Amino acid sequence: CEESPWADKELEAAAKCGVTILPYADPRYPALLKEIPDPAHLLYVKGRRLELLSSPSVGVVGTRLATGYGRMVSENLSRDLANLGIVVVSGGARGCDSAAHKGVLKAGGATIAVLGTGVDMVYPKENAGLYEEIAQDGLLVSEFPMSTPPAVYNFPRRNRIISGLSLGVLIVEAPVRSGALMTARFALEQNREVFAVPGSVTSEKSKGVNRLLKEGAGLVESAADIVEALSLSILGNALKEQPGRIGSENGEDGSDVEPGRGEGVTEVTLSLAPEEELIFSSLGTEAVQIDTVIAVTKLSVAEVSVALLGLELKGLVEQRPGKFFVKSF
Repeated sequence: CEESPWADKELEAAAKCGVTILPYADPRYPALLKEIPDPAHLLYVKGRRLELLSSPSVGVVGTRLATGYGRMVSENLSRDLANLGIVVVSGGARGCDSAAHKGVLKAGGATIAVLGTGVDMVYPKENAGLYEEIAQDGLLVSEFPMSTPPAVYNFPRRNRIISGLSLGVLIVEAPVRSGALMTARFALEQNREVFAVPGSVTSEKSKGVNRLLKEGAGLVESAADIVEALSLSILGNALKEQPGRIGSENGEDGSDVEPGRGEGVTEVTLSLAPEEELIFSSLGTEAVQIDTVIAVTKLSVAEVSVALLGLELKGLVEQRPGKFFVKSF
C-alpha cells in the first residue's frame, strides 16, 4: 500500500489535534500579516477563536531569562491591555513571554502564542498547562508543520509573525543580544510601532530596551501609553470590522455627518462592554469629574478607569484636564 502524500498526512495530523490550517489565500488569513515582506504561506492554528487573528493586537515580548521586575511588568501590562479588549501576542517562551500570556489569562482576555515548533509540540515542557489554557480562550499559531521540534533557527523566523500580527510591539526586558530585539527590528521593517519599558541602567537585562529608547522607541509606563499611541490604528480596525452606521453613506442627512470627517464617510456603532455602556449613558455634553462617574455608576475605581480608557479608545469619550470626561459628540 502506497504511503499518503505529505499533504494528506499533514491534514490528517492537524485534524486529529483540532488544528486549522490557513493558506495565504484563505479569507480568514489575517490581513495584517499579508502586509509584511515575508508572510507565512500556511498558518497552523490551534484554538476556536480564529477571529482573534484579525482583532486589534499588541505584541509583548522580552528575554527568556527575565528578572522578577521583567516578569511582573510583562504580566501587569498584558493584563491591562487585555482589560481594554486588546489581544496580546507573544512567543510562548519562558520569562517575559509566559508572564505576558499569564497576565492576559488572569484578566479573562485573549492571547495568541506564536510558536517556533509545530502547534502540537510544547516547548518548554513546563508550559504544557499554559498552552492548554491559551488554546481554550486564545490561539496557538505556527507556520511550521505538525510535530516540528524546537530548533534554534526556527525562533528568529517566528518573531516576524509576532510583529506581523500586531499593530505595535512592546519590548519589556532585553539584553543587547536578544531575540526580543530581533522582533523589534522586524516590527520596524514592517512599519509597526515599537515600544519599550525603561529598565535599570545597572542591569544587563535592560541594556537592550534602554538602547531602543535612545533610538526612538515609545517609552511605556502603562497600557495607556500604548493605547494613546495606537488609538487611531485600533479605532480604524474596529470601524472596518463592525457593521452598522449613523447617517447615510452619501450624506443625504447632513445632520448625521460629523464635521471634519469629510463627505461620504460611513460611521459605525461600536459594541460596548456593560461597564462602558453604563458609564457612557451617565455622561452628557457637560464634562463630569471621574469621582462623580464612580458615585453615579457605583462601579469601582479600577472598573471606571478601565472603561473610560476603553471609551476613549473607541473615540466616544474625551478626557479634559482635571480628570473630567465628556461625550465626544
